Amino acid sequence: MRRVCSVGVAALLVAASLPARSSASSLSDFIQIIQNGQQVVRPMGFRPPQSNALWLVVSSRPGEEEAIALAQSYAPTLGPTLVAHSRNGVFAVVAGTLYQDKAKANLAALKELHIIPQDSFLSRGDGLDGLVWMSYQRGASFDFATQPNYLRVVQRLQAAMSRLGLYSGPVDGLIGPTTVKAFRVYQSRFDLQTGDLLTEYSLTEIERNAGDGFHSDQERNDARALGYTDAQSFSDAKAGGFTSASAFAQAKSMGFMTQRDYDAAVSGGFRNRDEYQGAQTGGFDAANEYRAALQLGIQNRAELVAYRASGFSDPAAYRDAKQKGFSDKASYDKSEARKLKAARAAAAALLSDAETFLKLNPDTSNLVEIAGQAAALNAQVQTDSTDALNGSALRLTNLLMAVPGYAEFSASRDKERAAAIQKQKAEIFAELQADRQPLKNWMSSHLTSAKLPEVVEEVKALDEISDTNDLDSLTDAQEGVRAMIARQALAGELDAAKATDSQSENSASQESNSATYAVTELNKALLRGPLEDVVILYNAGPKAPSLLRTISGQFSLTKNQAWICLFGPERTPALDKALLAAIDPLGGKAINVKSDCGANDLDGADLFLVKRKTFLEAPPTLQAAYLEGMEDKTFRVFDPIRFEDIRARMESDQTLALKIAQEVASGTREGFGGILLTSSSDRICSVVDGNAAVHEATIGKIADFAGMSGSTVSYPSIDKAYEDVRHEQCRVLYASAANLKATSEALARDGVHFVFAPVWLDRSEAASTAAKLDAAKQETIKAAEAKRVAADEEKKIAAQREADEKSSQSARQLDLRQKNGPAATALLNLFSESLKRTVLGSADKANTSSGINVETLFPDFAKWNAGLSQDNWKATDVISAVEDYGTVNWKGRNLDGIVVKATVKMASAERGQYKDECFLFGAVVDNEFQMVRDPYETKCNETQTSAQWAVGHELKSLWIAN
Repeated sequence: MRRVCSVGVAALLVAASLPARSSASSLSDFIQIIQNGQQVVRPMGFRPPQSNALWLVVSSRPGEEEAIALAQSYAPTLGPTLVAHSRNGVFAVVAGTLYQDKAKANLAALKELHIIPQDSFLSRGDGLDGLVWMSYQRGASFDFATQPNYLRVVQRLQAAMSRLGLYSGPVDGLIGPTTVKAFRVYQSRFDLQTGDLLTEYSLTEIERNAGDGFHSDQERNDARALGYTDAQSFSDAKAGGFTSASAFAQAKSMGFMTQRDYDAAVSGGFRNRDEYQGAQTGGFDAANEYRAALQLGIQNRAELVAYRASGFSDPAAYRDAKQKGFSDKASYDKSEARKLKAARAAAAALLSDAETFLKLNPDTSNLVEIAGQAAALNAQVQTDSTDALNGSALRLTNLLMAVPGYAEFSASRDKERAAAIQKQKAEIFAELQADRQPLKNWMSSHLTSAKLPEVVEEVKALDEISDTNDLDSLTDAQEGVRAMIARQALAGELDAAKATDSQSENSASQESNSATYAVTELNKALLRGPLEDVVILYNAGPKAPSLLRTISGQFSLTKNQAWICLFGPERTPALDKALLAAIDPLGGKAINVKSDCGANDLDGADLFLVKRKTFLEAPPTLQAAYLEGMEDKTFRVFDPIRFEDIRARMESDQTLALKIAQEVASGTREGFGGILLTSSSDRICSVVDGNAAVHEATIGKIADFAGMSGSTVSYPSIDKAYEDVRHEQCRVLYASAANLKATSEALARDGVHFVFAPVWLDRSEAASTAAKLDAAKQETIKAAEAKRVAADEEKKIAAQREADEKSSQSARQLDLRQKNGPAATALLNLFSESLKRTVLGSADKANTSSGINVETLFPDFAKWNAGLSQDNWKATDVISAVEDYGTVNWKGRNLDGIVVKATVKMASAERGQYKDECFLFGAVVDNEFQMVRDPYETKCNETQTSAQWAVGHELKSLWIAN
């Protein structure tokens, strides 16, 4: 960089304005033209060295030095620059030239990329009249697009945009629409101010943004708020459904990339993704189950479940059994037992045949060999190995088959045995068939017998083997039936079952043909009278859950509630309310109503509401249950409650409910009420403005009417409440007349059944209640404030009293110490001098003529003092003071008592520390006998000892005013 002198400036200006035939593309060309002595005319302006180029003016300043400093600051991003004087007096900063055909497009792109200021412009140099300063080197080109610094800036920008996924072109330093478009998108995402000039700092910031991979400041802020530091992790976490960086890191360390798999793995107890995937492949949800399966060599859960259910304890044995077609150990063991039994039977038959044949043929040539193998087989007959037994039998059979005549003999014996087996099968089958039908007949007449389940199982087993030809199956069935008949003692009942079944059929036939029952004095209440009448019966039996007739003949619900069966009447809120009112004199506060009571449910009810028409149309079994109960006087007419009274109550409520519904529909009723819905919910949904307490009593009445005790849920609007109404989340909807009108119309439109409750709160009554509640609230506030003021006053009086007491106590204590100070000080000196001698080690330590013997009176303190030097501590001083002084009662004499507080100050040269230790010494001083009696010693923080000593010696303090 160099400043151009005035002559040079003139020459350069001339050179810069040469015509095209003397064109120069660099500073060295200018200088060369001047050195050649070419004659030039004074220029009309400071023109670019090429005729097809324009100056790129990036800024200007009023002062030369200021302009040069600005030009130097552009070097990192623009490369070399020059400063030219303009005819209007300012100094222009020029960043080289741009070729005219693309100058405007490049100027716009450079501004868009913030590489040059927004007020930069192109110039032919007409307004410039002199070069003042430049940083171009000799031979350097003025072409701005080729400057290395500028190219590096564009390349870095393109590389950053590429990493962000905004730029897909080559990183070549050439600007164009693709680069500009990418930078615009970056600006919108990363908050780059539109007026900011691209600097080394801002370019580094762009590269940083590209480095961590985030596509916007918002994305980076969102990620960092969740604990993520790079875009890839944030993206992977979002894709995997993670909401926490810590959870994602933990999941990733375990090999998981989705929250769902990670949560499932953690809840299942899996250690890593491979283990989890292996478990999933095998159908396992829990790690411990999966690991247990692997230890057993089992790969899927279905096999593990089957294995555990099979009864096997050895997986290899289970697989062997499974290959043979068995799924459980019991059936496998049974099959193996049968095989072993058959093998033993075959071995026994073979040995029997061999023995018989050899007796008839003693001269058999291989007799010894046969006898040896027979002995071996006989020894294995009791073995548990079927294969070994069959192998030994086969070897004996081969030896026997080699003997002439044995094959024919063996065949004839096999034929005899087969015939015997067939005969045995036939006998067993006949016996089973003879048992099966009687058992079925017995079942039909003993459906409530406790023996029935086992009989059913045995009959099922007989049905399953009805076409089998397997002797073992038939034998097992025979043994099972015999054992069951013996266990259940059915031998004598099987014949009677046929007769009972026949009688039952005849009885049923007669019953089906009968249309009437005999009317008696006890049952005529049900059988005679208008069909629409409802008869109320009560359970007089011992199983009635709550109703009891007392010794005086009165009825009482002992559990404060009644269990009621409805047989005909439809259950409605009005009926529930009427029933509650009816049982109230009996002590009933709640009802448990059942509408589908069967014959077996009657013992569990207190009251029965039976509609005669429904009763007469009921199945005979249910009719019989009621009539039998009336005949044996278990069920009786309940005179304290008449259904006519219940109906009257219901009609009154229904009339009021109908009137409310009509007036709400017409808009002539104001206030608040409720709609009852057919929902299993126990919730009261409320939509009210203002104080909810105003409506509590009315809502309670509606709840009582509906026979419910559920909670009340408030809603901000009728629309929100209606959503839960339609989802059957509300049993009662409580709201204003206007909201009830809108709701009832919507429910009617949607075909939803509802009724109005016969309870209403007028608007005037609501306002009155609100006023009363507000007044009560104000009274409560006033009372609380008065109580607070009174409490504050009490506190002030107590504080003043305490202050007065303290002042009085201080005065009394000062008076005590003035009066008793000399005596207390004399006793104090007696102790303090001795303590100093003991602790500080005076030469006359043993002299007690002017003090006390500390070692004798206070041995614990003496021991502590002796150990100081061992702990590298040295006492430097002992400060003693009177803690308390007074008179004590010692064996009927009043003597002086004193408590001395002694502080031992210590230093440790080795530690470079100081510390204090505080002690309390008490004693009774008997001046008459020159004795110190009943001494005690303790640390200052152990005040309990001092208090006990004072109480025990009846110390009357002359030092402390209590």
